[in-house]
Amino acid sequence: DWNMIEGSPGVWNWASTDRVVAAAHARGLNVVLVPTYTPPWARRSTCATSMYCPPADPGRFANFVSATVSRYAPFGVHNYEIWNEPNWDPWWASGPNAFDYVQLLKPAYLVAHRADHFVRVISGGLAPHGDLSQDPHDPRNPVNFLSAMYAAGARGFFDAFGVHPYPPLPLAPLTGSVTWNSLLQTEWEHSVMVANGDGGKQIWATEYGAPTGSTDPKRVTTAQQALYLVQGLQWWLAHPYAGPMFVHTIRDGLEGDAGDWSATMGLLQNNFAPKPSYTVLTALLH
Repeated sequence: DWNMIEGSPGVWNWASTDRVVAAAHARGLNVVLVPTYTPPWARRSTCATSMYCPPADPGRFANFVSATVSRYAPFGVHNYEIWNEPNWDPWWASGPNAFDYVQLLKPAYLVAHRADHFVRVISGGLAPHGDLSQDPHDPRNPVNFLSAMYAAGARGFFDAFGVHPYPPLPLAPLTGSVTWNSLLQTEWEHSVMVANGDGGKQIWATEYGAPTGSTDPKRVTTAQQALYLVQGLQWWLAHPYAGPMFVHTIRDGLEGDAGDWSATMGLLQNNFAPKPSYTVLTALLH
């Protein structure tokens, strides 16, 4: 989190990230870091009150990426996803725009590769958005956003394409039409990549999951969560373009929380008691 690490220009506080990276390294875990979110001094004037505001100068962000990659390469960290959900307003406060995002991505890619010859740069994981049968030109839809990224010159500036192909909750993962099912839409996204000469690159599903305890209409039972995770993972791994799929998330944030759907997506409850999804995925992966 750039907002936390470089609160003032050139003044760095790595303590929190250092602890996480060191703990993962000690346990032999692979890590994907997500450089994202802007400190007040670096934000655009049009959205300066929000850390989700993109930086006024992409070069400042690139400096942060370079420092991060250099710092953590010795710990075996070589995977970086550049920003979180840049196609969705809550995470790109100036209003999502593929051209703007590519201007951030390009210098970040270049400095990352200069800092670490083994680095892999994943484009910012795109959020599901809209129904292409209702609005085929929706600029926030991942398929269209990816096409616009290529039009803005993104080819050659990412090593894998990042997306968050959540199932069409509360329905099962393979339900419905590709026009609104973001998991199925990854096939269309791969077609866009093929058309732009990137058919050999992987798609990384950097968030996938389902909430079990909120009042959100997308909530599912714990049994459904387990089933949907397995169904989604099995479908995903059957595709030759499939990179890793990351389950969001390991542990519930606020036990019994009724308002925030993301707080109950864990494989574990807040008290570390396993849900069925934890048991099923553990068995599947072993």
